[in-house]
Amino acid sequence: MKFRLHDFLLKMIPYVLSIAGGLVLFIVTKDDIHDPNMTDLINNIAASLLSIPLVFLLYDYSNYRVSKQLQKTMADSVGDKINVILLRVAIVIRGITGMRKKLTFMTLNNMSDISVSRISTRLKITPSALSELHSLHDQLYDFIYHGANTNVLSVDQIQSLSGLLREISQLINEHEFRRNRRIAARYIKNIMGHIADWMDSDAFASLHFDKLLGTAQLSKKD
Repeated sequence: MKFRLHDFLLKMIPYVLSIAGGLVLFIVTKDDIHDPNMTDLINNIAASLLSIPLVFLLYDYSNYRVSKQLQKTMADSVGDKINVILLRVAIVIRGITGMRKKLTFMTLNNMSDISVSRISTRLKITPSALSELHSLHDQLYDFIYHGANTNVLSVDQIQSLSGLLREISQLINEHEFRRNRRIAARYIKNIMGHIADWMDSDAFASLHFDKLLGTAQLSKKD
């Protein structure tokens, strides 16, 4: 969240006026008012005016801390779910391209290095794989939309996921309407590149890849 001096100054105006009012009342009471009852009344009002900014500043700070923690919790939750979806996409792509090696963090990164020609010769998109891609595309879209509206995802993350979403959509459209194997293979290569880049940028996912992979496979069975 960027600091904006103009917004900060506008927000501080009521606090400054309250403090100034309290000080003015205190000074006026001290020098010009000699009735003890009136002095006590005005001093109480002055004390209230001086304490109001402190109360609201403490409230704003507490609200900021709670909101920040909630934002972090939401970001972690959304990030975990996105990682699972991307791994499920990788599992589907492995089936489409006929890869049999065990999926590890290293093999995931290596998948993006396979040539378009090699992918195109192995390419086989079954109806079940296509249906799974449709489902994962829709789930990923929902998370991007939610993340953008709640500021859970950064601009760079949204752009990265949007690029991946576009490649998945183009792969689906290519298979359904033209079925050019080489073009489809290029989309698959781009998809794996996006996934590898995303997983590389997520330190937690990298460290807990095996556990995350198990979760992705369980989600696929469900």
